[in-house]
Amino acid sequence: MTEALRFLGIAELIGLVALPLAATVLGRLPGAGLGFAKPLGLLAVTWLVWIGGALDLVPYTTGSVIAVIAVVAITGVVCALALQRGRRAPKQRWWRAPRPPREPPAPDPFRRSLLIGSELAFVVAFCAMALLVAYSPDVWNTEKPMDMGFVNALNASRSFPPHDPWLAGADLNYYYLGHLAMAIVVRLTDVEPSRGYNLSVALLFGLIASALFTLAGTLWAALRAARPELRRSPVIVGLVAVVTVLVLGNLAGGRELLQTPDPPGGYDWFAPSRVVPGTINEFPWFSFLLGDLHAHVLALPFTLLAAAFSVQVALFGPRARPPPRALLETLCAGVSLGALYAINSWSYPVMAGVFAGALVLWLRDPASAGEELRSVRWGLLVLALSVVLMLPFYLSFDAAADGVGLVSNRRGLGDFLADQALLYGLFAALVALAYAGRVAVSAKPWRNVIWLAVALIVGGSLLAPLDDLAGVWGLALLLGVALHAALSRRLGAAERVLWLLIACGLACVALPEVVYVRDAFDGSKLERMNTVFKFGYHAWLFLGLGGTLALFAAVAWVPRWLRLGCWIALLPLVLLALAYPWAGTYVRKDGFRSAPTLDGLRWLRTGSPGDVEAIAWLRANAPGDAVVLEAAGPDYSQYGHARISTFTGRPTVIGWGGHELQWEHDPGDRMQQVAAAYKAADAQSARALIDRYGIDYVVVGPLERTDYGDQGVAKWDTLGRRVFDRDGTIVWAVGQAAPGNS
Repeated sequence: MTEALRFLGIAELIGLVALPLAATVLGRLPGAGLGFAKPLGLLAVTWLVWIGGALDLVPYTTGSVIAVIAVVAITGVVCALALQRGRRAPKQRWWRAPRPPREPPAPDPFRRSLLIGSELAFVVAFCAMALLVAYSPDVWNTEKPMDMGFVNALNASRSFPPHDPWLAGADLNYYYLGHLAMAIVVRLTDVEPSRGYNLSVALLFGLIASALFTLAGTLWAALRAARPELRRSPVIVGLVAVVTVLVLGNLAGGRELLQTPDPPGGYDWFAPSRVVPGTINEFPWFSFLLGDLHAHVLALPFTLLAAAFSVQVALFGPRARPPPRALLETLCAGVSLGALYAINSWSYPVMAGVFAGALVLWLRDPASAGEELRSVRWGLLVLALSVVLMLPFYLSFDAAADGVGLVSNRRGLGDFLADQALLYGLFAALVALAYAGRVAVSAKPWRNVIWLAVALIVGGSLLAPLDDLAGVWGLALLLGVALHAALSRRLGAAERVLWLLIACGLACVALPEVVYVRDAFDGSKLERMNTVFKFGYHAWLFLGLGGTLALFAAVAWVPRWLRLGCWIALLPLVLLALAYPWAGTYVRKDGFRSAPTLDGLRWLRTGSPGDVEAIAWLRANAPGDAVVLEAAGPDYSQYGHARISTFTGRPTVIGWGGHELQWEHDPGDRMQQVAAAYKAADAQSARALIDRYGIDYVVVGPLERTDYGDQGVAKWDTLGRRVFDRDGTIVWAVGQAAPGNS
């Protein structure tokens, strides 16, 4: 409980000091963007810490993090004073001509309610997820060891990029900025890292809930300002958006429940994330049940922050005056967009496209007349800053991608429609309300229906021999309608933003059906696995958010007598979407039978308590870059291979070799070298390995004895000195770490 409160307290502190900054750079939005203070503050702190370490200007330490928070706080105070000064009437000087009095700013009726609502969403979501995580706390299996290793390696490094914890002598070649954000909070709270990992999952869930609530409420408030007939409170819309996007599951989860003989027991909670063969189809609630601190989840709150800047541009255009505030807004927009490449590189092109689309929407707005050139220059400046401000990362990161390829193996039309219905069925029904409303309020609705039907029939006839392209054609037509609405001058700015969200969601579904990114899986049955996975995750976000707004906006055109029918039609889809958070959570948490705990090392403590104590000793006594020798095994090892490097952040000779290949590293025959060194009875063979990789500590625990036997254990006493020996686990200091060496 005290550790959770520490996490909560640090998050609140960062959000508090960033509150004036959020009001300055996002203050033109309804609600003044105050609900984005936490992700904005955390991103600002993370970027300043990172740029200082990446340029070797300021080492990454607890003191430097505190200093950076103080810088953000001082910036916030300056922003608050500037905002307060801007509200005062200008002073009259005797040598100047009298100035007209300033008109007071228009009152913002939703500022307080959106701020309070976002804060409640954050606290409730954090506490709920902290409790849920505590019922399956083991930081092992799936990709958890990788993410835990990243967090610990970052906290064991003083500069960036950090060392690779699973390949001694190499730097980490991955997008790690989101892990750094969590590592900073773990460092500040001074909690045991595996517990900090679980609390980071809860913190991330709270940040996403708060940002989702704020973005949905902000967009609804903007819609209400243009459409007085929309009376629903932005707080209600924000809460529904949080449940729809963050909590509900896909319809495949509902199908799985219907096929389970005795639910919820026996429910396959993993299956709904693997709908399209050869791909990954995650959605947020599955991600949080899985518990991986993976890049696509870490990017969500910052993706929503970048979306907020895009929405502000679409509604009001670039800020022109006063110059200091305009400059700060430009810098923050550039950082929020550019940082996505170092958090989850897949998110950067998506959100850069959203930003460019928002700028085009502004240029189509009558209010932009005479400002077109300045707006284009400003947009290009933000895109340039998004690269320049992250340049050290670009220079050190070798993306595991080799261009794009054309998809040649698609599903047929029937399978494609079934897949999409299982993935986005509820969202499709909600978005259909927006399309129906577009037809209903047009001057000649039947003409639009006829043209759409003709396009579908003609296109379907032409593509009949190519059954696998028919689904792409249908998506292209829907995307064209959405883009036409987004660019329409007849619609208000907020409505055009709604259509932009829908268009982005459709594009993210359609693109992986046409092209895929060539990565380590190119040429195999999994060649478009990551492309469908990462773009589909963004599609879930955009379609869920756009569908929620479309649902409430439908009140403006759906006759009262028809509204009940709409709700009745949606009810079965909602119930199917609720099946996963109910049954999936129950099974994943093993029926909530065990006592909740945040101890992420519980799995290791029960079988190898000495390993847990050795990990704590190494974290406390070994330098951050000390190389550790431990047993090497396969990726996703169930037995604990790479557990020392994972939970200390100290690099080992070789951890998960398959992952190293994906990260553009060649592990060579390191696994065989490690095995030979452990099994050798003579010290000379082991000495060669120590010298080659600069090994400082050797670990022998139950896992090493099981894999390599006891015949080679005695030699370590001749090569170094025992510095830890407890409960069957021994650690020797060798090489430079051995006594007498410097």
